[in-house]
Amino acid sequence: MTVSSLFIALCGIGWIVAYVDALRLGFKDKTYSIPFITLALNFTWEIHYTIQGYHVFGYHVSTIVNFLWVLVDIGILYTYFKYGRKEVKASTPVFYGQAFVFIILCSIIHHFTYQWLGIVKGALYVGFSINFIMSFLFIRMFYRRGGSQGQSLLIAISKCFGTFSSTILIGMIGSKTAGGINHHILYMGLIIFVVDLFYINLLVKDKKKAKTKVSALS
Repeated sequence: MTVSSLFIALCGIGWIVAYVDALRLGFKDKTYSIPFITLALNFTWEIHYTIQGYHVFGYHVSTIVNFLWVLVDIGILYTYFKYGRKEVKASTPVFYGQAFVFIILCSIIHHFTYQWLGIVKGALYVGFSINFIMSFLFIRMFYRRGGSQGQSLLIAISKCFGTFSSTILIGMIGSKTAGGINHHILYMGLIIFVVDLFYINLLVKDKKKAKTKVSALS
């Protein structure tokens, strides 16, 4: 296994762990654990680059990882459609209609970005942009829900680990396929890392607060 494949695998493992726990918590807490905007963007990105990746690279580790992400994301999307209605102030037809339209728009965005930037840069820039948005939306979700319902340290840490692995590869070590070291990805990845640490800190404090509350009542 090459260094590039190793870091791609580490990124894939980190995100798969985050996704699986998001799926588990979705059913446990009867909610959705990934903000819908980034969930839709991620899901359509994964489908698009699984298909394109297979056509260009065949059974490369990145193509396999993308395919595994798609499978878990189908389950997370199900939790959004099953439980998300109670959090979205819209009628049932509007709730499903706007979600469907947004998923279609995301697919169109990925298609044109791919046409414009190509498979590698398209996947990288859009993937990190989605990740960037997701970091801030996790914090928004925490404050909007007034706590960590549907969220966990495992999701936050695994996301942080997975993203930082790809930041190191693309932004510090450099990848031949990606055209060497990419400083734009490095800067974006470091911002994501800082925001993710802030989110992790929020969850740690919330967990301590909950333990203190339980101790006081017992």
